Amino acid sequence: MKVMANMSYCRFENTFNDLIDCFDNIWEEAENERDERSRKRMIQFLKERIEEIEELSEELASQE
Repeated sequence: MKVMANMSYCRFENTFNDLIDCFDNIWEEAENERDERSRKRMIQFLKERIEEIEELSEELASQE
């Protein structure tokens, strides 16, 4: 499997729209087993990092 890497200078820009699309469809089972495994892995990844996300959100809010 070939994975295309994001360029470091635009990784967030390149990923943002895909992330929105994933969240728009997160409640629906994926159309194939491979994508379904990745959907479940994404949910687990976010669950394990929710505290970091909250900390980052608080830090960003304090910078405004």
